[in-house]
Amino acid sequence: MIRFSVCGAASYALGELLRLMVNHPETQVAYLADSFAAGRKIQDEHPALVGFYDQEILPMDDATIDMIVRDSDVVFTAVDAGTVPGIAAKVLAGGKKFVDFGADIRFRDAKTWEKWYHLEHPDPQMTKDAVYCIPEVMRNLAKGKSLISNPGCYPTASTLGLMPILKEGMVVENTIIVDAKSGFTGAGRRPAPNKLLSEASNSFCAYALGGSHRHTPEIEQNIAYITGKDLMKPETWQFINFQPHLTPQIRGIEVTIYATLNQDTSDEELFELYNRYYKDEPFVHVFPASKPVQTKWTAGTNLCCITPTFDKRTKRAVISSVIDNIGKGAAGQAIQNMNIIFGLPETTGLMIPPMYP
Repeated sequence: MIRFSVCGAASYALGELLRLMVNHPETQVAYLADSFAAGRKIQDEHPALVGFYDQEILPMDDATIDMIVRDSDVVFTAVDAGTVPGIAAKVLAGGKKFVDFGADIRFRDAKTWEKWYHLEHPDPQMTKDAVYCIPEVMRNLAKGKSLISNPGCYPTASTLGLMPILKEGMVVENTIIVDAKSGFTGAGRRPAPNKLLSEASNSFCAYALGGSHRHTPEIEQNIAYITGKDLMKPETWQFINFQPHLTPQIRGIEVTIYATLNQDTSDEELFELYNRYYKDEPFVHVFPASKPVQTKWTAGTNLCCITPTFDKRTKRAVISSVIDNIGKGAAGQAIQNMNIIFGLPETTGLMIPPMYP
């Protein structure tokens, strides 16, 4: 039995991880910790967990971390930027495995993180030692490893939408536009005026205009990995336009990807190409142009659904890719990565249909 603990238990992402772990036959919860909800029961923070968990949330202090390291096989974290390496170092020193939901160890070059997060990285070597893993793209890198960076939600949907045409060398460099939309769980749980029902309902808005969103370099790093560029030399990467938006829904991400191609193709040929790349991937479903994907098709799951098309007039691929931002974009993918590093089938605990309608 794999004993797991979570740091950041009150977050939506780790609440979703706990919900999904109910169906995992090989795991058992050890400890739950959080800086903001210490002393409360986990079911008070996540009412959907009533009857499934009854743990008290512990404070994020040294004593708690020591207990977590002692009694856990794997630790999941969703904590403030800059704080991950300190926790990870203790977990790894204890011979345990570590999966982080944040960005502290997502970039092989720590200077990229510093540029976008405006902080000094506390452990640049750890960024080189960590394995960033979207399983459908780079699962072999994670096998047998202990330090895993779980990808971001927007980059997951974008990378899976782009991979087949990038692998085939079909994309004209520096022509990729990712027009992305997320439900409000992607903005986190901490209160803010723009998350109030009266502010968010019946509204739709762009944010981080002008290419300032921190997931931009993560998507560019993934493109660099797929196309064989040096991950330590971001100046050699392809540049993209990434523009996120907030939609008045709770869960779900849809990215519409535009990329100029260096060859003619058709909707049918792209559909066949994507089917060929993902035919053995249980969590990626490809649909024809006549059936545009919807975020609802992935709600509460680790699924990614993709509709690839081609605009012959502009010679651009137009690809719609959808995930649940706290499912495949966070908790589901973290469990998939955990399954990989412990040598379990990737589907263990994750083969559930979406919540529909």
